[in-house]
Amino acid sequence: MKISSLGRGFASLALLSVLAVCLSGCASCKPGVPGKPQAYEVKVNLDPNLLQSSVVVDLVGVNSVSLPRWENYSMTDYWKAGDAMSHDADKVTLSFVSGNSLTNRLARTDPKWTSWLAKGATHLLVLADLPGAPADKPGTQDARRQILPLGRCAWPNKTKTLTVQVHKSGPEILTPTRAVK
Repeated sequence: MKISSLGRGFASLALLSVLAVCLSGCASCKPGVPGKPQAYEVKVNLDPNLLQSSVVVDLVGVNSVSLPRWENYSMTDYWKAGDAMSHDADKVTLSFVSGNSLTNRLARTDPKWTSWLAKGATHLLVLADLPGAPADKPGTQDARRQILPLGRCAWPNKTKTLTVQVHKSGPEILTPTRAVK
């Protein structure tokens, strides 16, 4: 029995469709898997109530090996003049000087992303030097420290910008994370 050219065309189309579905499924996000880290635009907004204060925010890209050290490091020590951890950090410093801009940004194309990702960065620390800082606590229990995952699966599809609002009580992540299914 001969297969007509129309039948071969249909079979080829069906095979390509199945292949496309399989390949796209392999690239999709799986529950509990962070996905490949990537660069984001980071938009940091200062709460208008802090406009008359000088606030400094450091963005630090860290890998999974150094993350526990950063989670437990004293924010009080970090913000002291001459602190070695602060000095040696691979960071971008955003300064909000009294009375100036309420928004600072780190572009997705900034060369710092290349440096962080080359070192295997999996998280971005948002560290804020706030007036009247609270007592030190570990991880994100310290109001001056937020930790953002850089894996593409941590955020909804097509997320390109991570937005942070800095309040007197500490940084708040405004970009919603991916819903767990």
